[in-house]
Amino acid sequence: MQGIANTGVFITGGCGDIGQAVAKRFLAAGARVVLADMRPAAQGRAAAKALDPQRAAYVRCDVTRAASLDRAFAAALKFLGRLDTAICNAGTVTNQPFVDVTEEAWHRVLGVNLTGSFLTAQRAARLMLKNPRRGTARRGTILFTGSWVQHMPWPQGSSYCASKGGQQMLAKIIAQELAPHGITAAIVAPGMVYAGLTKKIYDRDRHFAKLVDKVVPLLRMSTAEEVAGSFLFLASDDGAYITGTTLLVDGGATLVRRE
Repeated sequence: MQGIANTGVFITGGCGDIGQAVAKRFLAAGARVVLADMRPAAQGRAAAKALDPQRAAYVRCDVTRAASLDRAFAAALKFLGRLDTAICNAGTVTNQPFVDVTEEAWHRVLGVNLTGSFLTAQRAARLMLKNPRRGTARRGTILFTGSWVQHMPWPQGSSYCASKGGQQMLAKIIAQELAPHGITAAIVAPGMVYAGLTKKIYDRDRHFAKLVDKVVPLLRMSTAEEVAGSFLFLASDDGAYITGTTLLVDGGATLVRRE
């Protein structure tokens, strides 16, 4: 896609399945990419090197801590030269009946998914505002990994659904405020992806697996690679006029499957 070559991309949760798939698509289109993750440094650097020894790098980053993000962005900027696309992809989930949700679990999920998105997006926006602008051209884009459950409830998903619903509104506020400054914001909302956290839960929890199998009209979960292209599209010239909205990649799950 046009408009990706030679751009700088920062991806939180970059060593996870979706993060890796997204990084591959941007690298293939000619971008430079920084993977920001909590993995040990040696493991993270190996992941980046495996993707591209010259155009991919790793920084250790805890998205729930502002100071950690400040250090990560400073290191990333030295490698990238400039920041054009920031992808708030780091996430976690705890599935529990509402009456059993602990305060600790609630804070952990909201801390990573919502506060982490806020802290990442805010720092990215500050850097993008420093990018030179030609006329009304875009200065940068901030993208979020949302979820189809930002639109509808999922059993035992109170903390996760709430975090993704909040993330959706956060993206709209960012889009509204920063559009005049040439910065767009949007969400890619996957449905059931056989990757990362969902894959682990699906493989170990038969009750969860049965629920998933009944939900998707396309009768299968997606791959991380099927989700990754949507991020590339939104960051490309083809997506430059899209802001404040969600690109739903859910196989029809929100349609509610009927037998």
